[in-house]
Amino acid sequence: MAKPSEKLANSLEALKALQGTGAQAIRSADLTRVHRERLLKHGFLQEIMKGWYIPARPDDTAGESTAWYASYWGF
Repeated sequence: MAKPSEKLANSLEALKALQGTGAQAIRSADLTRVHRERLLKHGFLQEIMKGWYIPARPDDTAGESTAWYASYWGF
């Protein structure tokens, strides 16, 4: 059975693969539910509106809008 850190690493690899294609705004269909929920839980994704996400930094404070402004035009 995989360790939690290995599971998170797999989810981060899936996110990196999406970002490698140039995607800034991520639809919920672009990631599996497991990856999406894991990345949301650990702060690597931020929900913008239902079904749409942007990559974020897990150490950002609540209400931080830098990730949104960095991804705005790609969205």
